[in-house]
Amino acid sequence: MRKGWATATLVTVSLGLAPALSAAQQQPPQRAPAPSPQQEAAPAYKPPLRGAPGGRVGGATRGTVKPVTALPTVDLIAPDAHTGLTTSATPILYFYVSGRVSYPTRLTISVPMQPAPIIEANIPSPQAAGIYAIRLGDYRVRLGPGVVYTWSVSIILNPSAPSRDIVASASLLRVPSDPGLDATTRAAPLVRRAALFAEAGLWYDAVAAANEAAALDRHAALDALINEVGLVAVAGSGRQTAPGAGSR
Repeated sequence: MRKGWATATLVTVSLGLAPALSAAQQQPPQRAPAPSPQQEAAPAYKPPLRGAPGGRVGGATRGTVKPVTALPTVDLIAPDAHTGLTTSATPILYFYVSGRVSYPTRLTISVPMQPAPIIEANIPSPQAAGIYAIRLGDYRVRLGPGVVYTWSVSIILNPSAPSRDIVASASLLRVPSDPGLDATTRAAPLVRRAALFAEAGLWYDAVAAANEAAALDRHAALDALINEVGLVAVAGSGRQTAPGAGSR
């Protein structure tokens, strides 16, 4: 029944278009309009086929003591169910806070089977809700290839009670770069690079490229990536300048 209906519809549409096609053949061909930056910047993230275990854990208030005022939440811009990849030894990491942070804020990066983190440093506390960047190059940190790192952003509510900290964490793995992909992304328009990295499964590189092109595509690529990993409430939020090195 459905097949016959589809055939009849196709014939009707074809007959209706025939005169228009004949008239169009008498006109010179027209070039299709160039896609807008928003149309070009629509990355589809493809997680690695054999991704390392790990993922993202959001940060919210812990403990039984209720604060007098509402506390912010923290989310890392990272995949939810697997480890995000990068080819950079000094990637830019992004996190989101739901409001102003009036407590010390700390970045920690650790390695399995090592008791001490490779870095534990205070970073500037966000002064408004939005997405913030952490440039590892500012902290003289270099990631080694093939190591699954855990990075976290913590809001220190009480230095004497670490169990009350608001902590968000995610995993990160540096992989070898692909010379062919490197050449392609360098030659591509800025608004296209995030899509190329996303298709290659390089999460952190894709997010950094999307943020770099945000002024051109009105955050379209960045919002698309954030939505793909389930951070729907974060997409469309305010973007803030990278905090920089901060205190050590």
